[in-house]
Amino acid sequence: MSAKSERKRIVFIGRKNVGKSSLINAFFGQDVCVVNEEAGTTTALLEKVMDLPPYGHVILVDTFGIDYTRELGPTKLKKTIEAISSADFVVVVLDAREKLSADEKNIFHYVKKSTIPFVAAVNRIEYGINSELINGLRALNIVHFEISCKENVGIDALKSRITRLLPKEVIGSSSPPN
Repeated sequence: MSAKSERKRIVFIGRKNVGKSSLINAFFGQDVCVVNEEAGTTTALLEKVMDLPPYGHVILVDTFGIDYTRELGPTKLKKTIEAISSADFVVVVLDAREKLSADEKNIFHYVKKSTIPFVAAVNRIEYGINSELINGLRALNIVHFEISCKENVGIDALKSRITRLLPKEVIGSSSPPN
């Protein structure tokens, strides 16, 4: 088993322009992903390795917007599903000003069914929070964190939750888990 394959994969998914790349940058504390006001800036999967204390090294995977896949065709949608399927943890990034879309509900259904640990990160709280979004998350029994990548609010709490929920069987181990 290679060192890379032992690293846990945290996949960030959501609609275009909700702040997936900004959240990864906030995790790193520096710009490692291109961020632009123009929707659809991320058009391919991007993997970045980081140390996530106290867990250790993990791979953060930035994906293109799930609503962008209709324009790019089934190949991009397949890659998104593969990224989720290979994830050890999924962060579904949502815009605090919006309501839950059908695409987002489908993602939540998929990750629940696959038993991959996940949370929702409600980004852009500095602009206010749509109560219909929060009510929708509660109705689906989705754990969520209210964050602001722009103001660096809630990021540490989100990171802490992820480190608690990540599977731990390969940490410090040179042999495969039982």
